[in-house]
Order: sequence, then structure tokens, then C-alpha cells
Amino acid sequence: MKKSKHSINTGVIIKNLMKELNLSNSEIQTAIGRKGSAMFKYYRNESIQTDILIDLCYAMKYNIFQVVANQLPEEFRNINVETQKSAQEQRITELEEENKILKAQLDIIMKLKG
Repeated sequence: MKKSKHSINTGVIIKNLMKELNLSNSEIQTAIGRKGSAMFKYYRNESIQTDILIDLCYAMKYNIFQVVANQLPEEFRNINVETQKSAQEQRITELEEENKILKAQLDIIMKLKG
């Protein structure tokens, strides 16, 4: 498998979080249903499968994905809610105008028919 040039080492993240949260390997291994040296394997891996990360999130009661997201460039984090809201409001206005036109056309059709 080709290694990404934008790699974020999830193994290091897991290891650091375990220390920060004062969690033992055996405690987490038991919580995620893994045996033996599973945690040490995770520490060594630069990338960990999403399902395993989800299990670790639940076991650690910590959003590991947020830690990963925080390592992405700043511009990736700034979703401009105002821009999204403005676009939605503009679309609503367009649809309301279209609705008025369609109602007027329907009224004309009904008068001609009637």
C-alpha cells in the first residue's frame, strides 16, 4: 500500500493519549476485546483502521478523530457556517419566488378552465 505524503501517525496519538488519560494497556485491550500485545502493535503502526479507532474512542471515552482533525491544516477546520446559512437563505428565497410564480400560473389555468 502506498504511504500518504500527508500522514498523521495515529499510533503516536494513541500512545500519547493513553499516557495523558492514565490508561493501562490491559484496561483498554479488555475494553476493545483484544488480547496480548495489541496495544503495542497499535503504537508501532502509523495508521490504524477506522473500526479500531472507533473501538478505542469508546474504550478511552475520548474523540481520537478530533485529535487527528486538529493536526490538519487550519483552513480545513474553518467551515464558514455563515456562508452556508447565507446560501441556504438565498435558495429559500429563490424557491419562494418560484412558488409565487407557479401559484399565479395555476390561478390563471384554473380561471381559464372554470
